[in-house]
Amino acid sequence: MKILMTGATGLIGKELGKKLASEGHEITVISRSLAKAREVLPFPCEVIVGDLVQGRIDDKRLEHIEAVINLVGEPVIGMRWTEDKKKAIYQSRVVATENLIKSLPQDLRVFVAGAAIGYYGSCGDMILKEDHPAGMDFLSEVCKDWERAASHAPGRKVFIRTSIVLAKQGGALEEMLFPFRAGVGGVLGDGKHWMSWIHIDDIVALFAEALVNNNYVGPINGSTPHPVTNREFSKTLVESLGKSLGPAVPPLALKALFGEAAEVVLSSIRGSAEKAMGLGFSFQYPTLRSALDEICAPYKEGEEIFYSEQFIPQPPEEIFHFFKDPGNLETITPPSLRFQIESVSTPEIEQGTIIDYKLKIRGFPAKWKTEIDEWKPPFRFVDNQTKGPYQLWHHTHEFRPFLGGTLMVDRVRYRLPLGYVGWLAASKFVRKDVEEIFKFRRSYISRMDTPRKP
Repeated sequence: MKILMTGATGLIGKELGKKLASEGHEITVISRSLAKAREVLPFPCEVIVGDLVQGRIDDKRLEHIEAVINLVGEPVIGMRWTEDKKKAIYQSRVVATENLIKSLPQDLRVFVAGAAIGYYGSCGDMILKEDHPAGMDFLSEVCKDWERAASHAPGRKVFIRTSIVLAKQGGALEEMLFPFRAGVGGVLGDGKHWMSWIHIDDIVALFAEALVNNNYVGPINGSTPHPVTNREFSKTLVESLGKSLGPAVPPLALKALFGEAAEVVLSSIRGSAEKAMGLGFSFQYPTLRSALDEICAPYKEGEEIFYSEQFIPQPPEEIFHFFKDPGNLETITPPSLRFQIESVSTPEIEQGTIIDYKLKIRGFPAKWKTEIDEWKPPFRFVDNQTKGPYQLWHHTHEFRPFLGGTLMVDRVRYRLPLGYVGWLAASKFVRKDVEEIFKFRRSYISRMDTPRKP
């Protein structure tokens, strides 16, 4: 099918787009930034530049769209809800969806709308099925209006009420991990409120099935069969991390920190998966322990993991040579790091190559020696720090053939010096630095027709 996606640069969008593209669908994406879309989307697609909050989009490429995945929406958690923030949350969902529908052809086959489990509001121990009425708080009102807007789309309509998505690629769990890994994470309030959750692989599979299965109609909870209380969630998380529970966090502290937004983390929402399962959907991660063990395994060893993906239109054979030239390492490193190669043991990078270089990390000079300890052109190589500022730095570069191009995957395992003290003091700063390095790299590569030495 010819599918239009909004919100494709988000957590669910990237994984879902990759799955749909691999299944042979043609994907078009609406994005406010062409540069960002090319930089972060890990699948081939047409990009229409536009801001749906500002109005409908007139583009001839929309005339032949057969299906829509609508994932628009500003982040809800992790910050205080000022009046401007609440306006952005509302407009980015409701107004954007209204304008999207005005932009679509009337012979659309299916419209799969992202919605939220927050539709129900806080309901104590009640098991929430899709026919339960909407709540009365701000987020419930947003969700109700969001679904109402989507209901005016042509074709079959599905509303996936997504719960907390657990993923190693980011999202809500990333925000929770630091205090729990530090050993101070605890239950919120009395811990009795219910949390509906779902693994990233399952929510992606649910959206994909809703797209092609005509039996999927109306609202469907994007939640596993086993929601848990906050106390059980916290206990399972520390067990998966090999840690112990810290002190409970009083509701007043959360409200002081997040204001009205604290309602989201204190709401008791016990979503039912009965409708999805009745439609034949099978969860790969039905229990919280199975989901968290899969996600948290590296952290139990005290390692940090960074993961980045980028689609490049050329096949691996045409781009790998760019990475064989050690001089290009300087080209794709942010100038602020003052990265400079001092010596290379071979003219081109190969198995066993030793590279010595110097750089500045937050203004402090550092020496680094790395060895290429795996070399499998044109699909993979690994560099391993043998001397430098990290206790461990192990970088796997993969170039996977993908739909006529390359899915470039970077996976970095690293460990900071000084053990727990070093991690506690510097992990957030280092993470930000690593993210900036790869953001610069992705941006540079996305601007090249074919990666080559300039």
